[in-house]
Amino acid sequence: MNRPPETIAIKGSYGCGNLGDDVLMVAAFEIVKRMFPSESIVFLCRDASYIHKIVCDAKVISPSNRYGKVADIILYGGGTQFFSFPRTRQKGVMKRIMCNIRRPAGLTKKVFRKMKEELLSEKSPRSVAIGIGLGPFVENSRELQRTTNMFARMEFVAVRDITSYELCEKWGCANVSLGSDLCYLPGLWQKCVCVSNTNTKSNSIERVGIIVRDWLHTYEGDDYVIPLFQVVDKLRSEGKEVEFISFAKRSDNEWAKRLKDIDEQFKAWDPEKCTISEFMELLSGYDAFVTARYHGAVFASILGKPVVCIEVEPKLRLISDLLGDGARLWTYPFNASECLMHISDLAGNYCRSVECLRRVVEEQGTLTEKMVDGFKLFIRDKCRESQYDCQGQDCRKYHEPCL
Repeated sequence: MNRPPETIAIKGSYGCGNLGDDVLMVAAFEIVKRMFPSESIVFLCRDASYIHKIVCDAKVISPSNRYGKVADIILYGGGTQFFSFPRTRQKGVMKRIMCNIRRPAGLTKKVFRKMKEELLSEKSPRSVAIGIGLGPFVENSRELQRTTNMFARMEFVAVRDITSYELCEKWGCANVSLGSDLCYLPGLWQKCVCVSNTNTKSNSIERVGIIVRDWLHTYEGDDYVIPLFQVVDKLRSEGKEVEFISFAKRSDNEWAKRLKDIDEQFKAWDPEKCTISEFMELLSGYDAFVTARYHGAVFASILGKPVVCIEVEPKLRLISDLLGDGARLWTYPFNASECLMHISDLAGNYCRSVECLRRVVEEQGTLTEKMVDGFKLFIRDKCRESQYDCQGQDCRKYHEPCL
């Protein structure tokens, strides 16, 4: 008997107005389209209206509104979706018990939600992950326990960095490979963005983009703010053009308020008013970046622009190490003179930094393709296991991409 083609739900932090996650959404969709027809693909994420501008064929199911099994496979498509930090970790057992005693109505809701989750688990789909980042985690946190259990059950995992790979090995996960960030997918930028300025012959730093972010997860999160303003003042006094940039206008509220209070203009990603292509074109006009966002460094490397990474969290160190001579790491306690020294160093070795970034992007692109090929093989094997019976019909519509 004929069975329908397998369906896949791509899960991520999409729909929140974050440029990094929005590009990951496009990349994940481009990858999955190689193996599944568009009618078999859904996104499991926040249902924002702008999503349909970024991915025209997008079908969205909100995680809070779904009932029953939404797909045969759930793909965790890139980004940092699993982590915990000291200030924003979930409450400990005793705190949760006391909270439930004080608010019994909340406990009732949790009981019904738990029952719903158990019913859904009986029909739970296969879960896989590609280009995913893991951690950091607070020891003995609920997030760590939940993630460990989830990844132990996953049938295919390809992570984006060596720390995530080592965590998976420590947890005893099977079928784990080291890949790269989905944003390094070869051909993605030709399809999604115009980066006409990436090959300029500039060998100096005259225009600097400062990519900021609110950071509430650690107690030291805002310690880079005052030193960063000192860096900006010094660069401007030297005749440099410096502009502030936000990748997530909706969540960088503190930075928006700070800049408004001093009449400082800033460029912000607004998916309702701007396309990815237009915003990347804007970014390509800078000679270098200072970034508190991981994907700020990723996009800088793709654009061939040297970058100083502000280590507000461990993954900024990871990307800085990956980019080699194309990046420098500004570490806590964020002394302004250290950042200025890094910018000066990058300016003095500009051509070498740009060439290093070119090589890294090429290497990461190869790793990403290898990761995608591994995922295609996994899907192909699952297609064979499903024993699809064509009964004289043309099954290439569904299976040619993965066979």
